[in-house]
Amino acid sequence: MPGSVTAGDSMWKVALRMGAADAALGSARWWASVQWGLGTAAAVTAAALRFSGRSAIVDDAGSVDYRTLDRGASSVAAQLRAESTRPDGSLGAVGILCRNHRWFVTALVAAERAGCDTVLLSIALPASNLAEVCERDGIAVIVADEEFAEVVAQSGTRATVLVADGSGPDALSRVAAEGSPCSPPSRRPKLVLLTSGTTGAPKSAVRTLKTTRVGGAGMLRRIPYRLGDRCFIASPLFHAWGLSQLVVGLATASTLEMRRQFRAAELGQLLCERRYDALVVVPLMLRRILDLPIEPDAVHQPRMVLSSGNVLSGDLAREWMDRFGDRLYNVYGSTETAIGTIADPADLRAAPGTVGRPPDGVTLTILDDDGMPALNGSAGWVHLASTAQFLGYTDGSDGDRAGTLMATGDIGRLDADGRLHISGRANDMIVTGGENVFPSGVEEVLGRHPSVEIAAVVGVDDPEFGQRVAAFVVPRPRRRVDADQLRAWVGENLPSFMVPRDVHFVDALPMTTTGKVVRHRLAVLGHPDRV
Repeated sequence: MPGSVTAGDSMWKVALRMGAADAALGSARWWASVQWGLGTAAAVTAAALRFSGRSAIVDDAGSVDYRTLDRGASSVAAQLRAESTRPDGSLGAVGILCRNHRWFVTALVAAERAGCDTVLLSIALPASNLAEVCERDGIAVIVADEEFAEVVAQSGTRATVLVADGSGPDALSRVAAEGSPCSPPSRRPKLVLLTSGTTGAPKSAVRTLKTTRVGGAGMLRRIPYRLGDRCFIASPLFHAWGLSQLVVGLATASTLEMRRQFRAAELGQLLCERRYDALVVVPLMLRRILDLPIEPDAVHQPRMVLSSGNVLSGDLAREWMDRFGDRLYNVYGSTETAIGTIADPADLRAAPGTVGRPPDGVTLTILDDDGMPALNGSAGWVHLASTAQFLGYTDGSDGDRAGTLMATGDIGRLDADGRLHISGRANDMIVTGGENVFPSGVEEVLGRHPSVEIAAVVGVDDPEFGQRVAAFVVPRPRRRVDADQLRAWVGENLPSFMVPRDVHFVDALPMTTTGKVVRHRLAVLGHPDRV
């Protein structure tokens, strides 16, 4: 099977794919790790020493090689360290508010070299949420694209702002060109990823750079990465999935191609014109590419198509493989647990819709409602354990743990061959286009509208996004409000992916005698106003 890797591949074979036989590369990696430790900073330096002229990033603006990326990151690191140093000598965090391009990668590497904790900010954050995250996570410097300048200004943050993609004196391009050296940091910084919150600002999950890299290493025996691959990352880099593939790509000295925004027609054309070893997507992107009028023979088939971030349905997996070949991998995990399971093409043919088996170093357990291992084939709460788990949230709270195991928030079962199948989301959480939405957060915002008496939110099946957010609203007596007004209201207070696409106006909500909404009965109510 093209590009497949069996579970029995030895780590020596994996090491050969990663360049273990290249003595010069080994020396470069050793020297880089002495300077920067184990992370993206060391990976970029090692690639610059061994493959200096190789393209590192190819984006809308063109190509940048590893030598230029390495030198530019060191110069930006010096600036970030200077801007983030507090009066007591400690370092504030660096927030990155960017789309996919070279300056996202430069800022990520630079913050690590400066010794600053890095907070990856969702581009969908409204100003109010951004202000709370900056305050809570101690962000001293924000590296932001020009298009987000207004949101940053409206947030009222006191953080210094560096423009990622501009041309002014505070633009990263000018800082990177200065060529200022940066000494190794005195501390190993942490990486903070945002999760979707139930109300207000999202939570901030803390990881170390080591655990982030360990999480990527767990995939190497199951996915056929190779040194010097050419990879197109369509998934957002500020999400855990896109970030994990960026980390793997830099560690393998690969050429990473990306665009600021996903456009199916553009990517389809690129797949016909260029040869990629890997394509990194979320399932919705697969759907959009399949909808294009492209003949399979016109496409230079990637060795591997890696999908994660949302539910990959069995029908979608089959349709993709039938059209473009058995090169599809389905990866399952979460921001908190990191990579949990991997389904390779053989798994997806044998059991479409499965998320596969855990890679080396990951323990998968299904627990019943009493916290005991579920019987074979029985559904229960999915729990994972690995050394790549997150450290906790910046507000001091933690995930749902059972000893070393951590709950993913999903209900699932194991089949006879040990493959995991996800039955549904726990706690009514909605997954729409790769984003997690908790109904209570949307309900609270809707309930604050002066014309809304009560509202309930559920997820309904959607052929493109997996699920879409649907709101059921009981208006206040003698008050008038329409769906567009409510969508605008939610959009002013929450990220765009939490705005309901369906809005149903109803006379009452179905409730139990204790006042709990019976969510499964909502689908039969009302007539939706949908966008």
